Amino acid sequence: MAIFSQKDEKTKIDYRNYNKERPNRNVPFTLPNDLKKKIALFFEKTGLQSGSLDFILNKEGKYIFLEVNPSGQFGWVSSNCNFYIEKNIALALENYHSKHGFNKNL
Repeated sequence: MAIFSQKDEKTKIDYRNYNKERPNRNVPFTLPNDLKKKIALFFEKTGLQSGSLDFILNKEGKYIFLEVNPSGQFGWVSSNCNFYIEKNIALALENYHSKHGFNKNL
């Protein structure tokens, strides 16, 4: 999801400084394939199974990685953009456990 927060002084630095009078636009967004490949490699190298990644897109069109939240919240993304991401996460986890077995220590 893309959050267009830069045109509002209140949310320009941190979109979480939510402006109820002028809400930011939240729209579905597809990342470029080369960035998707880098993200997949990142997850492979770190051993993470899921996470919420934060990026900014600078004026030059370059994606800047900010952080990964391994237990990131995604409910508001799902409802704002009709992504139903919780279903995709459940399917991915089910697929992982069917391939690798279930680790009761997780």
